[in-house]
Amino acid sequence: MNKIADKIFKSLIAGSLCLSACMATSCQPSARETAVTWNDTLQLPPAPGDSVNIGVAGAFAGICGKTLMVAGGANFPDGFPWTGAKKVWHRTLYSYDFSTEKWSVYPDFLPEPLAYGVSIPQPEGIMLIGGNNADGGSRAVYMLSEKDGRPELSSDIYPELPFPLANSAGALVGTKVFLAGGICSDSVECASHAFVMLDTERKEAGWQILPPWPGPELGFSVAAAAGGKFYMFGGRNFGPGKEIEISTAGFVYDPASGEWSTLRGDFPIMAATALNFDGDIWLFGGVEKILSADPQHPGFSHMLRRYNPSTGELTDVCESPYPMAVTTTAVATSDSSAIIASGEVRPGVRTPLVLQCTIRNN
Repeated sequence: MNKIADKIFKSLIAGSLCLSACMATSCQPSARETAVTWNDTLQLPPAPGDSVNIGVAGAFAGICGKTLMVAGGANFPDGFPWTGAKKVWHRTLYSYDFSTEKWSVYPDFLPEPLAYGVSIPQPEGIMLIGGNNADGGSRAVYMLSEKDGRPELSSDIYPELPFPLANSAGALVGTKVFLAGGICSDSVECASHAFVMLDTERKEAGWQILPPWPGPELGFSVAAAAGGKFYMFGGRNFGPGKEIEISTAGFVYDPASGEWSTLRGDFPIMAATALNFDGDIWLFGGVEKILSADPQHPGFSHMLRRYNPSTGELTDVCESPYPMAVTTTAVATSDSSAIIASGEVRPGVRTPLVLQCTIRNN
């Protein structure tokens, strides 16, 4: 890997080492005591031919059995966007076996380079939905699973999307996969009002196009499921001839009634990632405001927030001592931990860190 990439990697590692004394952090919100601990011992290994891994944004991620899977993603291996470096999309799959504590790397695993899709956990593996690459958006829906200790990818289990979709917000509500917003054009990068659903128990019916939320077109929103409903937070409206408008609104969709409602409060969490633990929605980091993409950018939010669907309260819990990447996927483990595998920590800058956040309610 070139010298610029080495500098990116070393600066990120140095920042993590400076914060190592804060690895375990306890936070006590007003409602109840919560202990939050952080672990930064894992990093993506180098891909074949590289000396280090600078990380990827928009990778698919999830757990198959006892294995963490991280596939695809995009980065700038030859510099930074403000220096004219070219974004590169990838096909590589990284798998980490928790039982052996070893990484395996499978180059050219995906049929095509892909990033910025949606990852949905299923009992048999991980759904990889949509995304894009240098040639445009994808309608593909893959199933990533594990067979005889090796990863396996299938393209004939679920139907394709009705249109290309990237940078969408997605979540699983019961047996139904919901995707909201994002870019649904091959030729024009603009936010959309797309809202689609696939019932995995009636997949022969295909993806259903549903009425959108009562707000502007959005991309880079954050989604999670709670109480049998689909929650959507933040995002931004953008497109040709438009100034970027950041949304801090929140919406909830009830599949039982087919109706949307607007949440009270502000959610400054564009491009963040979220998980449901014990009925609460935990929101990891995010972009709070648009700043110039240059070397002086301070990085994205480190804030861990908790949203209580029952009370409608959003609480700032604590800040992570490590970079909390955006355009990535939080993966839930069996011990109430979230794994945030790689992602973007400043515009154009990725991290190879596989951050683990464990949440305990006492």
